Amino acid sequence: GSTEPHPISNYVGRRTTAAAESMEVPSAEAILPSGATYGATSDARSSVDEETGQKTIVRRRGNKAATVAGLEEIGGFCGGLANDYRRRWQFLRSDWISDAFTPKTISSALFMFFATFTSTLALGEHIKESTNGLMGLNEYLMMNSAAGMLHSIIGCQPLLVLRPTGPITLLFEKLLMFADEHSLPFWPFFAWTGIFVGLLMFLIAAFELSKYVKYLTLFTENIFATFIGIVYINDGIQGMIQLWENPVIASDGTRVPGSQYGSEDAASKLLTLNMTIGFTALTLWLSTLQSSRLFSYRARSFLKDYALTITLFVSIFAACYLNQHLFPVTFIDTGSSGFSPTSHRTWVTDLTAISAKGVACAALAAFPVVVFFYLDQNISSSICQKPEMKLSKGSYFHSSFACMASFNILGPLFGLPFVTGSLPHSPQFVLSLAERDEDQQITQVRENRLAPLLCYFMIGLPLLTPSLLQSVPKAAVFGTLIFVGIDGIQSTQLYERCLLMFTDARFVPKGSVFTTVSMGTIQIFTLIQIGLVVACWMVNTYFGLYFPLFFMSLAPLRRFLIPWLFTEKDLETLDHSLDAADKSAKAPGVTRQSSIYKDMSP
Repeated sequence: GSTEPHPISNYVGRRTTAAAESMEVPSAEAILPSGATYGATSDARSSVDEETGQKTIVRRRGNKAATVAGLEEIGGFCGGLANDYRRRWQFLRSDWISDAFTPKTISSALFMFFATFTSTLALGEHIKESTNGLMGLNEYLMMNSAAGMLHSIIGCQPLLVLRPTGPITLLFEKLLMFADEHSLPFWPFFAWTGIFVGLLMFLIAAFELSKYVKYLTLFTENIFATFIGIVYINDGIQGMIQLWENPVIASDGTRVPGSQYGSEDAASKLLTLNMTIGFTALTLWLSTLQSSRLFSYRARSFLKDYALTITLFVSIFAACYLNQHLFPVTFIDTGSSGFSPTSHRTWVTDLTAISAKGVACAALAAFPVVVFFYLDQNISSSICQKPEMKLSKGSYFHSSFACMASFNILGPLFGLPFVTGSLPHSPQFVLSLAERDEDQQITQVRENRLAPLLCYFMIGLPLLTPSLLQSVPKAAVFGTLIFVGIDGIQSTQLYERCLLMFTDARFVPKGSVFTTVSMGTIQIFTLIQIGLVVACWMVNTYFGLYFPLFFMSLAPLRRFLIPWLFTEKDLETLDHSLDAADKSAKAPGVTRQSSIYKDMSP
């Protein structure tokens, strides 16, 4: 029972399985994981492409070579940053004209709008609930739209999706707790934190420190992705718990009659709970249709790509019907939507309304935030510029980091959230612009700036007409958060190995690379990662804002300690088994059906 490959790439933990096809302009090279040296010291040599002038460093590890493009060391202050813009400048005309005015531009802009808007809507509503209205959907939509449009114009990699993400929502909550613990006025503290965050990020870009991303492997990436998935799931569940603790507000803004657990009140809350479960289940089912035999391949691809959007509209229609004929449904509050701040404050923050001690605390708080952004942004950039994406205009890291630095200085000054590279949206955006042949092989990616510009412009439109959001039930918000978390966890190799631990050995394909490693080794390696995920959550719970420092410790742990527990051959297999399992795929594709289960026949 083999299944047809899907055109959307499995964006987490996949190495290129063949050498990049020769093109007029060199393709972007793998950074993670094929560009990693896995902590080994290696000899290096460099070559310069005569046509584009882009230098490529080839590091050798034993008999294997890994190419790192876009992270070559240029030297000097802002040398790598200037090199990014020098390389991208030659594509200015194609970015705005030849590659922009194609049918792919409209389809990809619409696809990414629905994919990112639903998540931003959920996070904006969640942050409003968790901060008691201090920040909300207005700020999230504004920052998502403004930063995205600016990056699509001035960024060297406009297809990298910048937006307020789940981790940023978590960081905002931690900063709020930090300010409360130290009795600091929050908005001036947040603005000063943004200034220090932006300055540190600019220094990282200026001195090309993103080059150290080569030491990150799937070991760290899987733990990071799993933790973020758990954060999303927890946010969705906590939202439902808070709903039961608060009275239900009807669509007209009035409280639903009845006691806290009275008939109508309890029925409305139970309805929201059931709708959340139904929303999550329907979205998960639609997202797994590609491994089904229902419908045609094109229909399955469409339903999977737009699973979240389809379920959102289904929930809106169902909620409106139920609200009119059966029980009151809890909708999101749009009373403060528009271009005004969610809370009663001015847009511009007074930087002088805080003591010197508060400024020092902001500088201290900025460090763990930058550590988190360094991991999150560089992993997002690495994955969306991997060689199977077949980008023909080069790989860019320093310029994206510098753009994010400026956005994260300006945003907090106006009480707007941070932004960072978004997964899985960044690689999905790249692949939505891909041209394919009859065998679903990617032949070309229409890299341009118009598609992201249109996408981010549409994200800001609801600010003009807030009434468009009045029909969105809170169940859709909770369900979106839970689905995004589950989907992110399922895309990791860690999740696949967890399933393998409970799989009958007869059903593991004989050609699977997992068969080259003993089950005991797989179990120990997997249990170590699970233990570290639990440790990450404990650190997040008890150490507040400083939890990103624990993530940074995972890289040296992988480099120096893990090799003492496993052989080099086992580590190579465990880090790259997804790639080997997908060698037969005709095109990169996100497989909700795990690669070890492509053939379930014993």
